[in-house]
Order: sequence, then C-alpha cells, then structure tokens
Amino acid sequence: MMMPSSGPARPTPDIDTSVPHSARMWNYWLGGKDNYVADQEAAEQFQAAFPQIAENARAFRAFLGRGVTYLAAEAGIRQFVDVGTGLPTENNTHELAQRVAPECRIVYVDNDPLVLAHARALLVGAPRAPPTTSTWTCTNPRPS
Repeated sequence: MMMPSSGPARPTPDIDTSVPHSARMWNYWLGGKDNYVADQEAAEQFQAAFPQIAENARAFRAFLGRGVTYLAAEAGIRQFVDVGTGLPTENNTHELAQRVAPECRIVYVDNDPLVLAHARALLVGAPRAPPTTSTWTCTNPRPS
C-alpha cells in the first residue's frame, strides 16, 4: 500500500537519514517515497556499477505479486510468511493475498528495525485479518 506522496515518512530519532540504508535504496529502485538523498545517491552509484538493479528490483516485486496471487487464488494457501520483508510499497503480501482471499493470514519477518517500524505503522488498523510482524535472525531464532 502506498503512503501519501508528500515525501518520506518522518524518521524516528534513532534513524540517521544522512547514511544510506539498503532497504531505502531498494525502495528508491522500486519508485517508492521512503528514501532520502543519501539513499538516492548511493543507489545511483550502485546502479552505475550494476545498471540492471532497478529493473531487477521491479521484476522481483512483480514475481512476488504473481506468486502470492497464484498461491492464494489457485493453490488455496491461506497462511504466508514474508521473510526479508523490506520497506512497504504497493501490493504488499497481505494486500495481494487478502484481495483474493480475505481470510489469509500473513507474518512479516525482518531483522531490520527500520523495516519493521514502517511495516507496523502500515498495518495499524488493517481492515482484514491483521498481518503481524516479527524480528528474527538465524542467530536469534526466538522472534520478538
């Protein structure tokens, strides 16, 4: 789900927007608004070395859309775990799945506090079965 296009969401005090962040760079390549000058500059530098990165990011996102829609609509899957969630954009896993089958349940998992803060803000008041978020890493298998 896209947030209003009035600019990046207000950062929390512990997030340094002057330092590039991989999730915000990915958001930039997807055409999102939750990125800052440092992210944009670093993303452009990376793209100079790997020109197809923005196209790849959009292709990965399109694959997510096709996969989740197929699994919910055709395969009858009703529970999804989205590992390595990234910053929310449009057509997030819960939106795609619940558009087809409103009873779908989704858990978003990421080890990045920035990503989870954005996800939790997006999911407040989710109209259907509310997705949940969790912090998890391979070295800390107890979700928070």
